[in-house]
Amino acid sequence: MLLRRCFAWALVAIALTGCSVARVRLAPPTGDEVTILVPGYRGSFLFTEGPEPARAWFSPGDVVTRGERSLALPFPGQRPAERFGPLVPDGPMTKLTLIPLLASINVYRSAMEFGRERLPGFTTFGYDWRRDVRESAGALCARIEQLVAEGGGRRKVNLVVHSMGGLVALHCLLHGGAGPGTQPWAGAAHVQRVVFVGTPFRGSPGIFDDLHEGTTTGRNTALLRAEALFTFASSFQLLPWRSDFLVDAAGAPVALDPYAPEQWWTRGWGVFAEAPLREDTAYREQLTRMLEARRALAEALSPREGLPPPPFQTLVVVGTGRSTTSGFRMKDGGLDLDDEVKADGDGSVLATSAVPALPLPFERVDSRAEHVALMSDDDVLEAIARFLGRPAP
Repeated sequence: MLLRRCFAWALVAIALTGCSVARVRLAPPTGDEVTILVPGYRGSFLFTEGPEPARAWFSPGDVVTRGERSLALPFPGQRPAERFGPLVPDGPMTKLTLIPLLASINVYRSAMEFGRERLPGFTTFGYDWRRDVRESAGALCARIEQLVAEGGGRRKVNLVVHSMGGLVALHCLLHGGAGPGTQPWAGAAHVQRVVFVGTPFRGSPGIFDDLHEGTTTGRNTALLRAEALFTFASSFQLLPWRSDFLVDAAGAPVALDPYAPEQWWTRGWGVFAEAPLREDTAYREQLTRMLEARRALAEALSPREGLPPPPFQTLVVVGTGRSTTSGFRMKDGGLDLDDEVKADGDGSVLATSAVPALPLPFERVDSRAEHVALMSDDDVLEAIARFLGRPAP
C-alpha cells in the first residue's frame, strides 16, 4: 500500500514505453560523522543471487507484463508456485523513469543527491523489506557498528529514516537488534540525531487491504499477489497496533479481533479466500507465525515504565492534508474493503500514527507532500539539513 498508488497511474505509460532506473553514486563516507538513509517498505532494490544477478524488485520487464513469478518467501508446506529464489538487497530505489522527459517516480533519488551534497558522511542502508523488521534492525545495528569501526571508533551517527525504515531504526536503537529485555537504547551508543519521516509508529490500516487483494505494480499482478504478501512478516508488522480499525456502519469498532487467526480462515480473508487453503494446516501455521511477528514487534516498540530518555535528538516529519485510510467497515457480517474510513495523513500513514508512541522528546515538521514524496520535498530536506547541521549536543 505504501508505494501502491505511485505505480497505478502509470499503467498505460509503462506498458507502452517501459522504464529505466537511475543510480546515484556515493563515495565511501569519511570523517568523524556519518549520516545513514534507511528507506521504507518496498524501498530497496532486490536482486537474485549468483554470478549474473538480475533485478527482481523491480525490472522494466516485470512491470510491462502481468508476470508469473512472485516475491514470496518460502515456508514449510507452501504449495508450488513460480517464485524467485533467494534475493539480496541493494541500495534504496532511486528515480524510475516511465516516459523519458515526461513521467517519472522520484522515490529516493532527490534525497540521495541532497544527502551527498549537504549531509555529513552520507551513505545508505539497503535491506530486504519483506523480512521481519526485527531481523532488518539487527542488520542496521551491524552496519552502524561497521561504520563506527571504520572511523576508528570515534564516529557519530545520524539516521534519516523513512516509513517502515523508522520501525527498523527504532528497534535497532532501543534493543540493539536483539529482543526486549536488553538494556534500553542498547543500539544508540554512537547515534546523535535521528530524523523519522512518515514513520507508521502505530501501524497503517491500509496494509490490511493489500493483504487481502495483493498489490499491482504497473501491469504486473504476480510480484506482490496476496499469497506473496502472506509470506512477508513486514506486511503484517505494518498493521495497526490496535485492533479497532474494523468498524460498523456508524463508525464504531466492531466486537471482532482481526488478529485472531481463526477469523481469517473462517471468514475467508486474504489467501483464505481460496476454500482449499482454509483447512490447510501449513497455511494456518504460517498465518499464526505472521500474526505473532506483528504482536512481538508492537510489544517491543510499545511504551514502558522506567524507559529513560534517548541519548539522541529527534526530528519527526508528519505528512498531513491527505485523505488516508483509517479503517474498514463490516457489513452484514462481512468485510467491505471498498468502504474505507478516512482521516488526515499523507495518503498512506495517518498523521496520528506518524508521531512516536514512545515518550521521545522531538521536534516536529509538517508537510503536505504525499507519503513517498516526503523524501523529495524541498522543505523537508532543508529541515533535515538544518537539524543535522547543528553543533553536536
